Amino acid sequence: MKKILSILFSLLAGCIYSQTFQEVDNFYHPEILYGDNGYYFKDTQGYFNQFTGAGIWQYTGNNITIQLRFIKKTFVENTVNESYKEDALVGGIRIVKNGIEVLNTLNTLNENKNSSVNYYIFNGHRVRNTIDCLGCTIPNQRLYMHYKEPDNDNQRLTDMYFLMHVYKNGPASILRVVFPEDAVIGDPTQYDPEVENAPTKTQVILPFGKYDFKKVN
Repeated sequence: MKKILSILFSLLAGCIYSQTFQEVDNFYHPEILYGDNGYYFKDTQGYFNQFTGAGIWQYTGNNITIQLRFIKKTFVENTVNESYKEDALVGGIRIVKNGIEVLNTLNTLNENKNSSVNYYIFNGHRVRNTIDCLGCTIPNQRLYMHYKEPDNDNQRLTDMYFLMHVYKNGPASILRVVFPEDAVIGDPTQYDPEVENAPTKTQVILPFGKYDFKKVN
């Protein structure tokens, strides 16, 4: 009996391991819900590639230096009844204010996490262009990025976001990042004493604003 169970378990594990996924574009799949069982939501157009590559993106000004780095990773997401595969863009950030490093999550990109949401920066959907989308040439060129910071115990700072896109300035590629004040919902200094303790983190390290990054080694 034990031998039979062992064989059945091996066959089942083999089926899961060898599961194939039907490829669809990760942003354009009008008849399929994102996360539907059996699909691979793939970066078929190479949209993420403009944000990755050698070097890091850097902004310097007003006594602050901000560095960003992005890589594309592939994840298999499993729920109770569904399994799907996805290409995702994840990132890390380093901030130096007045010569002092105040934040650094770049090293987390070397970690093999089992889901994109476990990184401090990970992509959401593509969003429509606005006046901040300088040099945009295609619809929905900007990318919505989920953003969070370490050591956070504040519910209002758990799922912030910024918008970004790449445009050309002569031969140079520029990464424009817009981090709006409405990325934080409500006053981060306020809390409900009946459901939460007073948060120790009440201010975002990354200043709100608009930044143009250049690639550096």
